[in-house]
Amino acid sequence: MKNPARKYTFLFLLACLVAGMVLCAGCTGTEQKTGKPEGSAPPANPDAAVSHEVDAYMTALAGAGRFSGTVLVARGDTVLLSKGYGMANEEFAVLNTPQTVFPIGSNTKQLTAAAIMKLQEQGRLNVTDPVSLYIPGAPRWKDIRIYQLLNHTSGIPSDGAFPLTDPADLALPEIMKRAASLPLIFEPGSGYTYSNNGYIGLSAIIEQASGMSYDEYLKTNIFRPLGMNNSGQDNARDVFYGRASGYTTMKGKHVHYDLQNIHNSWGAGAVHSTTEDLFLWERAFHTPGTILSPQSTAAMLENRYGIESGVVKNRTFSGHGGRNFGFISYTLYYPDEDVSILFLSNHDRTPMVTLTNDLSAIVFGEPYSLPQKIDRKAVPLAAGAFAGYTGTYAPAWERSWTITVYPEGNHLFYHSAMPSETVELFYAGNDTFFVTPESNDAFIFTRDASGKVDGLKMYTLEGSYDLSEKVS
Repeated sequence: MKNPARKYTFLFLLACLVAGMVLCAGCTGTEQKTGKPEGSAPPANPDAAVSHEVDAYMTALAGAGRFSGTVLVARGDTVLLSKGYGMANEEFAVLNTPQTVFPIGSNTKQLTAAAIMKLQEQGRLNVTDPVSLYIPGAPRWKDIRIYQLLNHTSGIPSDGAFPLTDPADLALPEIMKRAASLPLIFEPGSGYTYSNNGYIGLSAIIEQASGMSYDEYLKTNIFRPLGMNNSGQDNARDVFYGRASGYTTMKGKHVHYDLQNIHNSWGAGAVHSTTEDLFLWERAFHTPGTILSPQSTAAMLENRYGIESGVVKNRTFSGHGGRNFGFISYTLYYPDEDVSILFLSNHDRTPMVTLTNDLSAIVFGEPYSLPQKIDRKAVPLAAGAFAGYTGTYAPAWERSWTITVYPEGNHLFYHSAMPSETVELFYAGNDTFFVTPESNDAFIFTRDASGKVDGLKMYTLEGSYDLSEKVS
């Protein structure tokens, strides 16, 4: 599988993370376990043992300050564990529960793709149709087909058309006008680039073909039939029961991001849901004939329409990840074993890769490591040494955005345009910095052959490296 560039500073970070990282990233801690937490005998029933062990793992991870959210693990229709950990709202000490509602980021894409396939079943479109039939006024898109939006081969750049920092809700025609003005990265069908703009384009096609709003089409054809009563298109300003607040951590303390308007990402990442609702969706999706025909389900899996699939360690899987500012989501399914693993987090320093690996290992009785508390210590660095790191960096995934590194006195700071944030960087040695002591996230500066700093790698979620080039 091809992995798109992953974005530390962008909400859709982990849309295609599954194939490259699941079950292959390193574990945290040093003590290897095979399924028996210390201090208690496991239940005799294998499923009860898995439940007990997952709960012990998640309790340890949350206790180490590295997770807050909800987790659901199931074998077939049998839920082995569905539980919340940490706080949905830190200010009012509201606990996370299986009914807590989270933005799901790029997990939205599988729902958008399913809506397109449903419209094809209803005879309202065909995935081989030209996009221009539904989105007029886009001459650069004249050779793009709907299926090329679905599988990220359209050549449409990922970003640059939808402002997440703008509090105004933009209508789809306005976003399409902006997206259509962007130059294509390659001729349609000749390459691959993960494209959020492409999935926003699918939202416009859904509305044009159905005569309904994107949100209402999903509710009418997916959410209501399945009883997904806590799912819908998100808007950060909406107030409703059960909504989680999203957090990151700086200097060991929980903080909020500035308001980001996720609504403007539409079918690329604008849905909110719960682990319970997503489990209903996953069971329906993997039971062809419930919502989609067997042919539609097979087409989505085989062509990776909104969902990734592959084989890792001799196990077939499908799934997707997502990231919003302050939120992480993951859905993973093993069809041969009929195992579902889902989690939603309102702490965006969640070690997503390690967590996914370890939950899978628990279910399948393989070695894993119990989570450990991390407490990194800064190493003294002379103020004069900051000069080598100072400058402007351009992310590989979006050259129009900027990352600025600059000193103030004896401190070094990092400022990003998306999300809009300024954080202090603490030196850990070997050109590596961190922003909060309880996370393995790192800012790693690279050097050219002459020893001059020429780039910045951002390591996040214990498995993702994002590259930026120093441009000034």
